[in-house]
Amino acid sequence: MDQIIKIKEVSKKFQLFWEDIVIFDNINLEIERNELILFYGPSGSGKTTLLNLITGLLLPDEGEIQVAGLYLDLIPEKDKADYRSNYLGIVFQENNLVSTLTVTENVVLFQELCEYESEDKQERIDELLTKLGIDHRKDSFPAQLSGGEKKRIAIARALSTNPYILILDEPTGNLDRESANDLCNLIEEVFLTTDITIIISSHDQKMNEIASKVYKVGSKQVQLETEYPERRKGEEIEYRTIGSLERGKDEYFFEDETLIKEEK
Repeated sequence: MDQIIKIKEVSKKFQLFWEDIVIFDNINLEIERNELILFYGPSGSGKTTLLNLITGLLLPDEGEIQVAGLYLDLIPEKDKADYRSNYLGIVFQENNLVSTLTVTENVVLFQELCEYESEDKQERIDELLTKLGIDHRKDSFPAQLSGGEKKRIAIARALSTNPYILILDEPTGNLDRESANDLCNLIEEVFLTTDITIIISSHDQKMNEIASKVYKVGSKQVQLETEYPERRKGEEIEYRTIGSLERGKDEYFFEDETLIKEEK
């Protein structure tokens, strides 16, 4: 299976007044397309920083990061949003739903902001809301939803543009145990029935039961702790072609929201 994320000799630090705080020191990581990855570690260990490096919200001080064949350091800052829109579905700790819009309108707005074009956009929204068990809430406003329902809407929104990678930052952090367990089961179902690679940052032990690989984040490193090959997707999953996986470094750039080959 194709490797969809490659992190090579990456270091990252932040400056706090006169002191440099080293978060990562020369880390290496490779993630394949048929994985559900869990990053866990104590608060402040660097889990969210790692996700921000993968999404391009942060750049490493040293080393390189390659996602879906794209070298993030080569993507111009003005095109980083296009990279995230075209390749990633991101669910932050805060759901960030627009309070004056219904569930369906929140998802439609996201598709429009990402300039997602498809003949079956509305059909995809309806299918996602049904799959995530919230189709009966499609005309409700965020204030009328429970915490678990809001998180499901945030996931539906992230999946509505058909990304290759779904990134979840502490998805069960603000949920009661029953809602958190339901959400874990839902994430597992999405993983096993689609070609999407899922990356989760969490300290919830329930996530250990669905991950195919578990990494411990801390002490400036990211270490593989446990691997469950039997939890990978079945052979019946058909993977979409990612053209950028076939390209070499310096062969592409973003222009007019489309990944095109650079003229030499």
